[in-house]
Amino acid sequence: MAVAWCLTGGGAYLREVVDYMVKIKRETNAKVTVFFTKWGYEVARIFGVLQKIRLVAGGGYYEEILVGDEGMYYIGRLNRRRYSVVVIAPATSNTIAKIVHGIADSVASAIFSQAVKSGVPVVVLPTDMPNEKGVVVTETPCYIDRNICLYTKCGRCSAQEACSVKAIKIVDGLPRIDLGVCIGCGVCVHSCIYGAVKCWEKVELRPRETDLRNIELLKKIEKTYVVSSPEQLYKTVKRIVFGGD
Repeated sequence: MAVAWCLTGGGAYLREVVDYMVKIKRETNAKVTVFFTKWGYEVARIFGVLQKIRLVAGGGYYEEILVGDEGMYYIGRLNRRRYSVVVIAPATSNTIAKIVHGIADSVASAIFSQAVKSGVPVVVLPTDMPNEKGVVVTETPCYIDRNICLYTKCGRCSAQEACSVKAIKIVDGLPRIDLGVCIGCGVCVHSCIYGAVKCWEKVELRPRETDLRNIELLKKIEKTYVVSSPEQLYKTVKRIVFGGD
């Protein structure tokens, strides 16, 4: 059995989703092909999950990691029904909007389109799926609270010295993290004794009405399972893989 898993450029649920991806791989021994949108790959790098994903998709046959348009060359597998299920998680509001309006010009929206045409079930976790309070809880990438640096006047930046990829730069006399370089390893967090470096802080966002309408439209598409949490995603994928939905 094989699973096609597409990650788009959203940080909401991302780290937990990847943990469940690893769990599904371990429990089912399914082959997992990972498709990234361009920004899906970048966000995965920033959030420090690429190494875990490489454990799931090690580069073998049907275990490729495909980024951006590279994935378009493999979509024909869906037409031949080589995948038991397609997972799009996390799925950004942009991806959802394209899907429900019939646009298939990105790897995520094209995968969805071909899966539906081929009768392959699709499980989608929208990044803008609200909780019972009507908000989405997402996480921030790593950043430095420069006010702490300004207050402590520590001089030498231990976090900068600890960064193996040199993502921490001094700008106007204070450190900042260059997210174009950061790999989300978190070493800097433990290196700063003043607690100036923050990673994965929870923030609440309120989804737009248009995004909520698009999610409702998505739920009406045949063979599409819209889930509201990473745990529900995990249970739904396992049920499809083993239950034959």
